[in-house]
Formats: sequence, structure tokens, C-alpha cells
Amino acid sequence: MPEYTISVLNDAIHVLEVVAEHPGSRLPEIAKRAQITKTKVFRILKTFETSGYVIQDSNQTFFLHQKAYLLGQQAKHQWDLARVARSELDRLAQTTRENVHLVVRDGLFSVVVDLRASPHPIRMYAEIGRRGPLHAGGTPKVLLAHAPQDVLNKVLEASLVQFTSETLTSKVKLLKSLKQIRHDGYHVAAGDLDEGAFSIAAPIRNDKLEVIAALSVAGPIMRLNPELQTQYIELVVKAAERISNKLAGHRLESF
Repeated sequence: MPEYTISVLNDAIHVLEVVAEHPGSRLPEIAKRAQITKTKVFRILKTFETSGYVIQDSNQTFFLHQKAYLLGQQAKHQWDLARVARSELDRLAQTTRENVHLVVRDGLFSVVVDLRASPHPIRMYAEIGRRGPLHAGGTPKVLLAHAPQDVLNKVLEASLVQFTSETLTSKVKLLKSLKQIRHDGYHVAAGDLDEGAFSIAAPIRNDKLEVIAALSVAGPIMRLNPELQTQYIELVVKAAERISNKLAGHRLESF
């Protein structure tokens, strides 16, 4: 089978991803994280700097720059998931007045790809691009519950990091929890990733019924009561279903 990938381009993309994930890093740190020689990383960064995708400040640290931002904004408007989910995120945020997260899986990590921040002065910390585990939290566990078997195996083979006293570190208990999530069609997380925070999440599926993302409402546990929890579960599940249906409709319309 012919090889169509370009290795140097793969390296360049990887370096850009490292800068995006670890802004303010110096050349040696970027090279170490990317596992690429400093000489090659230097040339890649200089190319991106000339093109306006990264910038080096007076401390010799690197950040994404204007072109990267504009490219991301264009992707946001062209990517089906982000485009279709936008109105549902807006509606959910307006109704609940809590954080609303759209999260996808990237390998063995969860990544926030869009969000709406709560207007309350006390709210959960959140930012687009935030990476997290798969075994703790609302959206991460929904994604893990529906992940391919090889992903689940890798998570179980690794050490389950304990973030709070509520984090499941028992593999038996985690498997039981994931089974319950698949049965219920949603997940209510309470303080297992962020202390004192809740997250109510549901899966988003594509036209092949594969789970490609998860949607959640999240905030301080002190603002959650049984009545609101029931309401939020219904709102999140229905919003996730509408996004899934729209994704399926968009795909069908393209044929």
C-alpha cells in the first residue's frame, strides 16, 4: 500500500499542537514534548513564525498567533459538529445559566472544543482546549463509556489518577459505572474531577450512531438540587439528541 503522508508535515503539525497545548514554552521544552530534535523544531517554529502562526516573545517563549486564530475560527464555522451544536449550546446556557461544554475525545484524553460560561460570579473554571482524563468527570466518562474497546483497555491498563476523594480508582467500579452510563444514556458526575462541582452529560452521535462528542451542563454542587438535576438531565439529553439528529440530517443532505 503506497504511503501518502509527509513526515516533515506530520512533525510540523505536532509541534504546532504542542505550542497550542503548552503556550509559553521554550524551544527545548517544545522539542522534548514533541520528541523531535531541537534543530528541526527550531526550523519548524521559524517557518510558522514567518507565516504568522506562532509568535516568540521577549522571553524566548512561543504562543499561537493571528493566523492560527483565524484558521481556528474558520474551522469552527466549517466543522459540522461545532456549527450544528452552536444554537443548542446557546439555548442550554440561557436556560440553565451554568457552564455548557461540548467535548470530544482525542486519543486517551477529553478536550473541550466549545463552551458557554455561566454568568454567575461563582462558576466552574473552563476554557476551550482544556484537556482532561477519560475516567473522571461528566463528559469524559460518557466518551469513555462509548469508546472503542482498545481505548478502554488502554485506560484500564494505566493508573487511574485520583483527582478528588470521589474519583473512581477501582477498575471494577469504573467498569460498572460505564455500564450504567450506557444503560441510562447520560451521566451525573459529582465532584470526581473538580472538587465541589457537578456535571450532567449526554452523548452526541453521528449518522452511524457512533458517539463522537458529549454535551454537558456543569457548575457548583451547591447550586444543584434534586429538582434541578432532573430538569438538567432532560435538557441535556434532549439537546444532545437534537444535535445528533441535525448531524445525521446534514450528512444525508450532502448526498
